[in-house]
Amino acid sequence: MNRKLVTRFAFTALVVPALAFGAPAVAMADTFFHANGSVAGPEGAAKGSVTSVAWDGKDRQSAKGGKHHAHHGGVFYHKDYSWAGPHGAGQGSIVSGAF
Repeated sequence: MNRKLVTRFAFTALVVPALAFGAPAVAMADTFFHANGSVAGPEGAAKGSVTSVAWDGKDRQSAKGGKHHAHHGGVFYHKDYSWAGPHGAGQGSIVSGAF
């Protein structure tokens, strides 16, 4: 196996499970999900993380004084990854949100 194939496999092994478990978290109201992982071997190393948050925008009653506060709904997604090997290194990040 060459370095590029090992790096791609390691990155895929980290990110795909995180995305599979993260997608349902975005679909549910008032949820938070975070996963990360890393791997190292003779051909290089890789790490990645995924975070997703969703708010439903419903009114909440505060514990102090019983006042209602309107909260707007929204979603946030962040994916971060990096890798390094004998022929180079790289990193990337994706951020998305709607409020």
